[in-house]
Amino acid sequence: MRSIFKLILLAGITSVLLYYSYIPENKAADRAGCEAYIYIANNSLFECTIYIDGMGYGNLLVGKNKTYKIELLNDTPKRIKVKVEYYNPNYIEPKSYYLLTKGKLECGQTDSMYIAHTE
Repeated sequence: MRSIFKLILLAGITSVLLYYSYIPENKAADRAGCEAYIYIANNSLFECTIYIDGMGYGNLLVGKNKTYKIELLNDTPKRIKVKVEYYNPNYIEPKSYYLLTKGKLECGQTDSMYIAHTE
């Protein structure tokens, strides 16, 4: 009798633990973020360093273009700020300026920016 009671108690505790440890798959967790794209073309005389929303994305050589992928959190539209930094040989410190997207980018949208500065 005691062994049957222990077996039922053990099965009950196991089923309660399994019930509370089960987390249903959330569909929103699969779409926690999405991508937007920015096409940047460097038509200037100097190599540029690109920072998108404060994160460095590397150098963009003279006459080259590149498409950058940006992660948008929680599928919210966002204006993207791009900092362009370049070294002019006539100045000691690098010069920089900011560019903003035309509108708020949503999932899967693209925007283009053209860099064309001279001395």
